[in-house]
Amino acid sequence: MFKTALKLIFRNWWRNKTFTLISILSLTVGIACTALLISFVSYEYGIEKDNPNRDKLVWVMQDMPSYPGEKVAYMRSGVPEQLQEKYPEMEGFLQLNSFGMKYIEVNNQHLEPMEILNVDASFPEFFPFELLYGSWNAFHNPQSIVLSEKQAQKFFGNENALGKQITVCKEDGFSSEKIIVYTVGAVTKSRTQSAIIFDGLVCDPENNWGGPTLLMMPVHTDRSRFEEKVKKDRIPTLAGGQYYFYSFDQSISSTYNQQQLNYWHYKKNSLLLVGLISAILVFLTAVFNYVNMSFSRVLQQVKALHTQKLMGARESDVRIQIFADTFLAVLISFVLAILMMHDLLPVFNQVVSVDFSPGYFYSKDFYPILILFVVVLTVIPAWIMSRKLSRLSGSDYRLFFVTKKNRWIGTLVTAQFLIAIALITAAITANRQVSLVKQNGDRYRNLIEISEVMEIGKLRELETRIQNIPGVSGVSTGNLPMMNAWIMHNTLRKESGEEIETAVLQLSGDKEFLHILKLRQLSGTDWETLFETNPHAVLVNKTFADALDKPETELTNEPLSKYFDSGDSLAVIGGVIEDFYFNSLEEKNTSILIGQYVHDPRYTSTLRVKLTDKGNSETFSTIKSVWRQTFPDAGFNCIDTYHEFIKLNSKIFEMSRLLNMYSLISILLTCFGLFGITFYAVQQRTKEIGIRKINGAKTPQLLWLLMIPMFVWMAVGFAVALPPAWWLMERWLQQFVYRVDVSVGSFLLALLLVAVVAFATVGWHVWRTARSNPVESLKAE
Repeated sequence: MFKTALKLIFRNWWRNKTFTLISILSLTVGIACTALLISFVSYEYGIEKDNPNRDKLVWVMQDMPSYPGEKVAYMRSGVPEQLQEKYPEMEGFLQLNSFGMKYIEVNNQHLEPMEILNVDASFPEFFPFELLYGSWNAFHNPQSIVLSEKQAQKFFGNENALGKQITVCKEDGFSSEKIIVYTVGAVTKSRTQSAIIFDGLVCDPENNWGGPTLLMMPVHTDRSRFEEKVKKDRIPTLAGGQYYFYSFDQSISSTYNQQQLNYWHYKKNSLLLVGLISAILVFLTAVFNYVNMSFSRVLQQVKALHTQKLMGARESDVRIQIFADTFLAVLISFVLAILMMHDLLPVFNQVVSVDFSPGYFYSKDFYPILILFVVVLTVIPAWIMSRKLSRLSGSDYRLFFVTKKNRWIGTLVTAQFLIAIALITAAITANRQVSLVKQNGDRYRNLIEISEVMEIGKLRELETRIQNIPGVSGVSTGNLPMMNAWIMHNTLRKESGEEIETAVLQLSGDKEFLHILKLRQLSGTDWETLFETNPHAVLVNKTFADALDKPETELTNEPLSKYFDSGDSLAVIGGVIEDFYFNSLEEKNTSILIGQYVHDPRYTSTLRVKLTDKGNSETFSTIKSVWRQTFPDAGFNCIDTYHEFIKLNSKIFEMSRLLNMYSLISILLTCFGLFGITFYAVQQRTKEIGIRKINGAKTPQLLWLLMIPMFVWMAVGFAVALPPAWWLMERWLQQFVYRVDVSVGSFLLALLLVAVVAFATVGWHVWRTARSNPVESLKAE
């Protein structure tokens, strides 16, 4: 019986190739996309799952005085020792301290900087990395370094790295660089789902100034009570704030707006949530297609199934045949989905900016979930369809076909349109926010910054030579790179005497500074002539003026010391410039103070080089060559300012790419389903179309007759999608200080796109049917 059922199934598949192909393809895409997101979510929520001390780790945060309400992951060196001595519940601590570097040298080759962390010797107790070779005793020597397996492979290939030397040119504040030679004392094995990401580790307590800190405490420690004790005992903090103690899960879920912890794993909660919702919606679209197509195929077997029952087939036999039909279709889709997941993985990694390995698909943490997911997807629909259809009589079949089936199709297609419109609207809104980011980043486009401690003669020589390079449109000299500038805590004073704790970014530049950054001056003496009349003049930005509640014109020519202690008692506010953003649009703009650049051979100087729109790669190579001729022994430390600005706003770009991908998949799946349903509907109404044409119906009337249900479903889907999609996008946009608004235009554009794509999908087939010879239609019937 089973062999006969298989023959009937494959014969039916071949007879209905279009339906079979669309249903299997839709389900394959749905399973692949959903499984990718589920695996990614599972991976992210499993960070440090193999760490036996995971639940004992406590992450330390404290108030950031310059940003009221903001917290920073920082503890000064010496404070953890004080805590451990005072509180017996503390079992240990680990401080993480990264340091800047200009370049590294291995085997006489200058290489790009890597991520080296200065840690405590307790590191292996907090993070259970296994060693490929070597010993953790390397931490007893400040001149030893522990490399990651990946970095050791990059530097030394398959050679044993123990005893090899690495020269690091370390940045020492604003002064000259410091050369340190490290000897490789150990190499760690690669470790998946690690919260900490590094290329190298050193243990140098004398140069550990503090940083993000982890404490190890018993699992059931009351962190709130511990927090109160620390506050009561006045443990030293930054400018009188207080400490907060987070669980490990909170530490990887928190946002660090004022810090760039490149070595710490951030769990992208918003991306995970939106991505998972998108994947589920796409999967539902695929399932709706599959159910519609499957019912259409099975209903085309009505006569055959009824004949089998008349010929003596039992109800259980028919049920087994329908169950096997559904089960095989899902099983084939599952196998194809696994293959598609491997093909989609590079694209997915690029979309969400991760390095996700396909090996996780088959891990014990995810593979059972995937199998359960597919079993449920296979068994439940197969059981429902086989149970329902096997019990119908001939009249029941006809009744289901004429009434219930049409309502069923209408409901599912409406749901598909709802999902497509909601996802496309979300993608359009996210892309508008991306456009806002790019608009604010335009001033940094084609701008590179080169930093080095330079003598005045060398600086001017380099500046002149770069200005003469074809493809360079301007050069400006300043003190600090824009994207790596230090924002210092300070106090602003209003005329009323009220003091405002805030952060102030102090920059300097020459006459070309405003031109290079395309900054508009709102009031005061023109920047290019400002210092001719007063060498102590400074410019402030609009945020600075707004914080003082002073109009731009009234603030001009006021003594700076009246409002702000800059260290220069003669400084005068020479004018106000427009605000410009050098951080994420999730953060409020910072007060900025800009003075005249004065060269100091003790500190770093920065050349800001503006390139033209053409031939940037060739121009950049020439600049690099000129640099090496001027400073043959120094590394080329260059920052692409626009790239850095985009990195600071990477969350919105990741969200936009994800929504673009899933909205595109959603509309494609909807089109597949529409094509299949239209194909089926036209086949069933061939006789009706022929009779209407014979009775004088015109082609446009027939087109309207066949297309009107689709537009009704679309309109209903749009009306239902609008309120929840609007609410969700508004909630998502609230995380941005500077943002676009959710607009009706985004919904209407989404509706228009769906309508155009849907009409293009089914219009040709419907038009060809409406234009066909009615005699041929009736003959075919």
